[in-house]
Amino acid sequence: MSSQQPSVQQATTPTKGAKKAQPQRGAIAEWTVTILLLLFGTTTLVQAFVIPTGSMEDTLLIGDHLLVDKLAYAPPGPISKYLLPYQDVKRGDIIVFRYPIDISQTFVKRVIGVPGDRIRIVNKRVYLNGKPLKEPYAYHKTDYIDYYRDNFPSEP
Repeated sequence: MSSQQPSVQQATTPTKGAKKAQPQRGAIAEWTVTILLLLFGTTTLVQAFVIPTGSMEDTLLIGDHLLVDKLAYAPPGPISKYLLPYQDVKRGDIIVFRYPIDISQTFVKRVIGVPGDRIRIVNKRVYLNGKPLKEPYAYHKTDYIDYYRDNFPSEP
């Protein structure tokens, strides 16, 4: 009988290598899940951006960090339009988009016109559908006038 007891003890006592492998597997599984969630989140839900220039300076400063909701303005699908909170772009919204000529650059801008609007810029004044646009957020700091710049489109 005494010969059977050591075999029972050996079977119930785990080896040192097995104890170390268990926490490593757990850590690897946790890191794998974390990386997969981050990849899913940054490609479909939210993306972080840093303001690169001072073009919106009195609203957003150079170096400010933004978290952009990628679902808000995404084109809705046949089923997802009922499940997700899609909305149309409105005047005054701040949007982030890729520069069409060089897609490595991202622009952060304010929407001043939507499809169907006519926009003209004359002497630093923006005209929306023939009326001056109220821009309480805009502040022009320079008195320099560039006489060689064209203001498009020309008046009819």
